[in-house]
Amino acid sequence: MQWSLKRHSVQRIRGAKQARARVLTAILAPTIALTLSSCAQVPDPEETIDTLTSVTEAPEIDESSALDEYNVELFPTPIVEPLECTPYLVITARGTAEPKKKNQLLSPIVRELVKARPGQVTTLDLDYPADADVNLGGTQGVRMLLDTLRVQTETCAEQKFVLLGYSQGALVIGDALAEPATRLVGHQAGELSEEAADRVIAIVFYGDPRFSGAEPHNYGDYDEQRDGILPRADGALDRFSERLRDFCVARDFICQSSTHLDEEGHVSYYTNGMQQDGAAFIITRLDPLLREAETPLEGETSLETEASLDAEAPADL
Repeated sequence: MQWSLKRHSVQRIRGAKQARARVLTAILAPTIALTLSSCAQVPDPEETIDTLTSVTEAPEIDESSALDEYNVELFPTPIVEPLECTPYLVITARGTAEPKKKNQLLSPIVRELVKARPGQVTTLDLDYPADADVNLGGTQGVRMLLDTLRVQTETCAEQKFVLLGYSQGALVIGDALAEPATRLVGHQAGELSEEAADRVIAIVFYGDPRFSGAEPHNYGDYDEQRDGILPRADGALDRFSERLRDFCVARDFICQSSTHLDEEGHVSYYTNGMQQDGAAFIITRLDPLLREAETPLEGETSLETEASLDAEAPADL
């Protein structure tokens, strides 16, 4: 009975949040015309599942030694350099075998954020391998992300963070944000500080292998009874729930652990409108855009709020 009530409560909360999200998307959609990538990587379902689930296997001796390189207790010096102190730092983590920087699922979303806040956004595509060695590469990604958030928090007093991950990239970001004991990768890569966690204002995942069907931050036509192929423990990301959107579709064999190995679901995010939904959600989480008013009236502020989407995005996104 308690489980039933909990499920009903979760469904009510999710329904209310999804209704609000649909309203916000409807309002913002006309100004968020994303240029969708035509270069979607079509994964081999069996290879992708084998690659991701291999992370649960005990590492070999050579790999275990390599993992020590990302152990924060053994090597406490950050493995990243400070970035520019703009108001926002947008960090992306690509899916397995996606190209670096260009033509990623997340690229159009980043471009929209840069347009929405011209001159206020620094972008970083997490330089982790995103290859078949998820244990080693994912551990590197977790350490790099944690170090980046720590260094930027210490260096830039006002900077806020936006995190986006697709497939293996969602696994990496989610594990970095979670408590070390609940991670699949990066157990010894460090822990997110409270100050850095507070600076994270928006998180968006697509095709998350660690998807948990009952969580209130999920969005899509997924089956609530199905988890991803490597589901997180319930509540692992609770402190970020209001700031997180975990997008999953019913036909995605990664976030729905489907026995029907159809790759189309896992790449459907390129064309199903969820890129726009993710961008719209993030933009609502940003501070109002302020600019100098052209003709301020006496006694009124010389700043006004405006949502401008006219700036040029960097050429390398």
